[in-house]
Amino acid sequence: MYIAFTSFGGDIVGKLKKSSKVWQVNADLEELSGKATFTAADNAKVTKLLSEAGKLFQKISSGVLKELEGNKELNLVINVYNNTMVRKGQRIKDEKKHAKGLIQFVTDRYAKQIDKRSSQKGKDIQISKRDELLTFFSKSNLKNLENVFKLQNYIVDSKLIIINKLNKLNKIGTFVKTTSGFKVTNPEGFVAIDRMEGGAVKLVDRLEFSANNFSTDIIKGWDNPN
Repeated sequence: MYIAFTSFGGDIVGKLKKSSKVWQVNADLEELSGKATFTAADNAKVTKLLSEAGKLFQKISSGVLKELEGNKELNLVINVYNNTMVRKGQRIKDEKKHAKGLIQFVTDRYAKQIDKRSSQKGKDIQISKRDELLTFFSKSNLKNLENVFKLQNYIVDSKLIIINKLNKLNKIGTFVKTTSGFKVTNPEGFVAIDRMEGGAVKLVDRLEFSANNFSTDIIKGWDNPN
């Protein structure tokens, strides 16, 4: 059994009665400021990656960013498309190819919706939605989209340096239940809490945790174990 909190900083151990039959622990890492810090090389890598991300961000059209934010269907399709890579446990290595591949993904996705409609009117509605969405993919927009994926990779790379450092400090063993037994895994992620202003940011390795959620070999809490 586990207890989930709707906000970070939840105290489990302090609220539950102690029992010799139950292992209970808060998910907090020990305060390690000054003990476990980035090396100069670690700091230089993250700084360079974030610097490159900042430079690339300046090259991306503000209009494209607004379109990606405001167009719910486009936003949804891109997320679903990116998740096809996560399901395979693969990184986006060729951003240009990935951006162009989105056009075929949209075409194939709507082809399925068109085939499901029995009436011509229903088919025409889906065709219209497809064609409207495809108008986004001009040559310049594809270049901007390619840069968006590059920007994501810079951020992912910098995030993974931090996560890998934190994984080495983790003292709580974690595992997932598979169709063939249990498998050791890294924690779901880490939440860094700003004790000064009260904010927080969650860091998750999507190629491990999210891929596990998608995998049919991993038995999740909502799955039937049989």
